[in-house]
Amino acid sequence: MPQVNAAAALQICLLLSALPAQYLISRWTETTASQRLDSTRRLVNSWNNFCKSYLSLESWIDWAYHWISKARPWFDESYDPQGESPALEVLEYKAKRGYFGESTELRSPRPRSVKFHVGQVFLHKRYGYVGVIVGWDAKAKAPEEWLQKMYQENKKSMQDTPHYKVLIDTSSTESTPTAYIPQQDIEILSGIQI
Repeated sequence: MPQVNAAAALQICLLLSALPAQYLISRWTETTASQRLDSTRRLVNSWNNFCKSYLSLESWIDWAYHWISKARPWFDESYDPQGESPALEVLEYKAKRGYFGESTELRSPRPRSVKFHVGQVFLHKRYGYVGVIVGWDAKAKAPEEWLQKMYQENKKSMQDTPHYKVLIDTSSTESTPTAYIPQQDIEILSGIQI
């Protein structure tokens, strides 16, 4: 006698249930042949949708990924829901020493002190221009002369704050298209992301 596995048993059950299903359709539904055919098609479509939704491996994998992504913030402290990828501008303007938020090193996860991420649109608190963040440093990473020039009085405290490489919307200002600014000068514009 041949071995009956789970798939064969399921096929036999489906075949045996087809006859009673046809009988029920013909007895308790519409009376004409075309109406019975339409009812049979709806039943078959419902069965196919059920199989695609609950009996396929892909749907269960999608379901598992969905719930894992929702549970990830509970278990992974380094998880960043916004995600972060290097912008093209960062790669175009990179420097050999990695000054001004142009480091080519992979820096993951982002330190907690760095509040903002690449792609966020912001408004500069003091100068009022709009821009987008294209790079960051956990501490100011710039030549000593530049730091001395920019932060004469409080160089040490400013050097320890996160800084961001930004592209400026030049239609709103006459300044250069890029800047390197401290975190406290940034006000994120919510609802806008590039």
